Amino acid sequence: MKKILKSWLLFAALCTCATAVAERPILIHSHNDYCRRAPFWQAYAQQVYSIEADVFLHGGKLLVGHEVEDLSPGMTFEALYVEPLVTLFGRNGGRAWKDSGEHLQLMVELKSATEPTLQAVAALLGRYPEVFDPAVNPEAVRIVVTGRVPAPADFGKYPSYIRFDGVWDADYTPAQLERIALISADFSDYSQWNGKGSIIPAERAELETVIDRAHAWGKPVRFWGAPEGTTVYYTFYDMGIDYLNTDHPEVCAAFFDDFGNKNFQIGERRTAAEGVTGTKRLDKTTRDFRGFQNDKLQLSKGIDVYTPTYRNDGGRGRVRNVIYLICDGMGLSQIVAAFYANKGLSTLQMKYIGLQQNNALDAFTTDSAAGGSALSLSPGRREAACSGYGTFFGLLFLRPCPLAFAPCPGSGDAPLQGFESGCGRGRAAPHAPVRIFRAVSHAGSSPPSRIRRDAVLSA
Repeated sequence: MKKILKSWLLFAALCTCATAVAERPILIHSHNDYCRRAPFWQAYAQQVYSIEADVFLHGGKLLVGHEVEDLSPGMTFEALYVEPLVTLFGRNGGRAWKDSGEHLQLMVELKSATEPTLQAVAALLGRYPEVFDPAVNPEAVRIVVTGRVPAPADFGKYPSYIRFDGVWDADYTPAQLERIALISADFSDYSQWNGKGSIIPAERAELETVIDRAHAWGKPVRFWGAPEGTTVYYTFYDMGIDYLNTDHPEVCAAFFDDFGNKNFQIGERRTAAEGVTGTKRLDKTTRDFRGFQNDKLQLSKGIDVYTPTYRNDGGRGRVRNVIYLICDGMGLSQIVAAFYANKGLSTLQMKYIGLQQNNALDAFTTDSAAGGSALSLSPGRREAACSGYGTFFGLLFLRPCPLAFAPCPGSGDAPLQGFESGCGRGRAAPHAPVRIFRAVSHAGSSPPSRIRRDAVLSA
C-alpha cells in the first residue's frame, strides 16, 4: 500500500515533467517558512511542493508569525505570500512555475480563533480564484488549513478549494474525508529519536500505525517536530512517509533532486533523474563526450567476484612485475558502497590490503598525474639520489634519473633522454585519460631513452 500510494502521489501531486524535481520521491514541505531569510522565495526557488505560513488575525489584519509577540505590521500574509503568488501566476501563464506541470501547496496554519481567521483568509484568497481555486484553474495553488482546524462537521461552511489537515485517529465521514488533504501528527508523540542511528523498533511500530491508517484512507502523511538530516531523509523515505517537514529547504531539495542517481540497488530500477551526468572539464581527447545518460547508469545484475588461487604464495621466485592500477573513486566510502551494492568485490578478496596517501604540493586532493608520479618515484635503493622531489596536480612529473623507457606499441614515439616519470595525465591536457607505459631499468649511466610523446603531452 505504501509503495502504491507513493507512486500515485508522485503522479498526481508532482506530475511528470522533464526536470529533476519531478523525480523527487518525497513531498518537501517548508515548515514555518516565514522564518527563512527570504520568506516564500527561498522555498519557491527550490520548487518545494508545500510552503507553510502561520497566520493570526490581529487588529483586523492577517499577520504572519509564530507567537503574538513576534507579529509585525509589515509581515502580512497578503504581502509575503498572496501577492507574490498572484504576480507569479500572471507571469507564468497561470501556473506556479513556467513550463512546468508542478503544483504548489500553500499550508495556512491558523494561530488565532478559527472561524474569524479562516473567514478572513477565505475572503482574501477568494479575490484571486484564477490563482487559488482549482475549479477555475486546474494549475491553481492548493490551499490546506492546519493548526486550529474547524470541526469536521463545519468543513462545508468554507469554500471547496480550501482543504484541511487531518488527524489519524478521527472518525471522518466519506464527505469529510474528501476535504482532508493529508494526515499530520506530532513526531514526538510517538518517538524520541534524535535522527542518529535507528528508531527503536517499538517507536517505529507506533509511527507505522499512523502511516498505515493514513494510507488506508488514500492520504499522504506528514510528521512535524521530527529531526532532520541524511539518516532521517532515508529512514522516512523507506518507511513510506510522504512529506518531509524541513526547516532547511535548500539542503533537503538538493538531497532529493538526484535521489534516484545516488540511491539504487543492482537489478532494481529506481527513479533516476533524467538528463546527463558528465563534466565540463574535458580535453581534446574527450571533447566530444556528452556524458552518461542517467536512466542507463544502472547494472541489471551484479559483477562476478574473482577469487584468487594464491597458487604462487610461499614461492621463492623473484617478483618480476608490480602492476599499479590507478583508479578514480577509490576512497573507503566508495569501496564499501560498491561492496554492499555488488555483494562482494574482487579487490577485497586479496589477502593483503593497504592504504596509500599522498598529496600534491599544490593541492590537498591529488589526481592521477601527481599520484602516478608519486608511485613511480617512491624512494628505493636506486632512487636515493632522486628522492626529495614533489608532484603537482595535473602534471606528469619528469626529472633526470638513470632510467630508460621502452616505447608503447604504435606510432608517436619521441626521444626523451634520461628522464624518469610516473604514469598519469599530461600537463597540456590535465584531465585526459591516463596513458600507460612501461619503464625498463638499464645498467650503467643514462643511455638514450624513448617514450611516447602523447604520454607526456597528451594528444
